[in-house]
Amino acid sequence: MPEQSGPIVSTSETQGELVFRAWGGTDLGRKRKENEDFSLIDTVHGLFIVADGMGGGECGGEASRMAVESIRSTLFNEMHVLRQFGDSPTKSNYREVQKLVHRAVLGAHSNIRSQARQLPKGKYMGTTVTALLICGRMGIVAHVGDSRLYRVRDKQVRQLTRDHSLVAERIRRGELTPEQAKRAPGKNVLLQALGVSPKIELDIGFLTIQPGDQFLICSDGLHNYLVEDEIVTIFREADGDRLIPRLIDSANQRGGKDNITAVSVRVSAPWDEVAATQLDMGPDIFSSLRLLQGLDMTESTYFLQKGTLRSFIGAEVIQEEEKPTEGLFIVLDGRAQVTRQGVWLATYTQGCFFGESSIMGDSINTVTIRCEREGMRILAFEPKQFLELLEENPVVGYRVLWNIIKEQTASQRDLIIRLADSIRRRTS
Repeated sequence: MPEQSGPIVSTSETQGELVFRAWGGTDLGRKRKENEDFSLIDTVHGLFIVADGMGGGECGGEASRMAVESIRSTLFNEMHVLRQFGDSPTKSNYREVQKLVHRAVLGAHSNIRSQARQLPKGKYMGTTVTALLICGRMGIVAHVGDSRLYRVRDKQVRQLTRDHSLVAERIRRGELTPEQAKRAPGKNVLLQALGVSPKIELDIGFLTIQPGDQFLICSDGLHNYLVEDEIVTIFREADGDRLIPRLIDSANQRGGKDNITAVSVRVSAPWDEVAATQLDMGPDIFSSLRLLQGLDMTESTYFLQKGTLRSFIGAEVIQEEEKPTEGLFIVLDGRAQVTRQGVWLATYTQGCFFGESSIMGDSINTVTIRCEREGMRILAFEPKQFLELLEENPVVGYRVLWNIIKEQTASQRDLIIRLADSIRRRTS
């Protein structure tokens, strides 16, 4: 469905004491000709859904769309039940909400099966569905299939849904280890899905929502390529608009065999004010940053707080050759490989910086910089941010510029020496 390509939404709403920000996106992937995924982000009502359709072509796309729209319609018609539960999560209200969610998902299942009966012989349509519904301080999870819901809390990730697949069932029975399951046949065989299975055994769960919680709902086109630790790393990203594009890019770089759809949700309280650029850096990092030479601790801290902290996972592209340079980047920890046209040129480690040409005006990357497997953190300065720093504190700004010039001069000198040595060797 072309209308869903790219980012779906970036918005925020307040519900009771909690504030939601959510982002979503979908991508065709590298192998498929049609996108059969569908998703929903509704921060006003706290409803977030991902559905991964199956059946091929328009059939799968229609099934996922029908599932999302049918569930949303049923829930919206009974919104008073959800509000009552959010205000007072008593045992009786638990039961009422559980009945409502069960009815919404089974209704979608019935609608898809009715539509499927009109298909030509040999055709079918079905979909997974994973939904998170936030009511006050309570969360409700509804799940069928192998899309997933993750929660990141206190730098720990937890998968809140179980896969309804043949391989996952074999793991639960002890027939396969998680490592063996990666290579086992039948990874894509589902035990149940909306519109396909005669009967649905819906998983419904409840959880308490806390400020600081982050959630990821995604199709298997994404989670098949990620490990849980990487989810924690990516969710440290301060700029929420970058979350989904990074996840999608990672899945495509690692194969992109299926459609890729993801929804991320951040929960905070109105009184929460955590600086996006808060850094947990020790003296070793400060001493390694060549851009800070000549600056005292106060000046260094002032400069660093003007940047934006970004985290990258293994194989993720930080900068791509022949594309515009986005800003000045400083490596805080980890390693990155520098290549041009696939040929290795250098390795960037703690203290290195790149992209300095962007602060002088528009520029194009001449190299590709890719994060190594262990992941890394980078401090990014957009050209506008750097110019604001120069205006606010010229002393700090000019000292940093002087350090950039010294590093560029040293690099040019080293390059000339290497070229001269190479010429001598060839002519001798």
